[in-house]
Amino acid sequence: MGKKEQPKGELQAFLGKGTQFRGILIFDGVVRMEGKMEGEISSEGHLIVGREAEVKAEVKVVSIQVAGTVIGNITAQEKVEILATGRVQGDIVTPKLAVEEGARFTGHCQMEPEEAGTRVIPMEKGTSES
Repeated sequence: MGKKEQPKGELQAFLGKGTQFRGILIFDGVVRMEGKMEGEISSEGHLIVGREAEVKAEVKVVSIQVAGTVIGNITAQEKVEILATGRVQGDIVTPKLAVEEGARFTGHCQMEPEEAGTRVIPMEKGTSES
């Protein structure tokens, strides 16, 4: 497999193993979770759900990388990445989805196209249609 992309930006917060949080989490930048969270997550940043994390929330972020468990719907503006140890139970809306072998995803996925950067590649001349 290729090298995993790390979210760009400085880590703004870390919820360590053993941490439990209930409520609404709003942040910018990069946040990594290894503990338990229940509620809502809304961000113009990147969320890393670590291997030990258990998140029960509606998630709206720029991008998310899941190595632990997420129960709830995920909306990501750029990308959702579910690593081999990741578990997602809920619906996903994102333009890019990456799922490693061994990951588990139960739900529906809607691939919304990115607004910018859409490119049409013309067919080569000389190709014939039957």
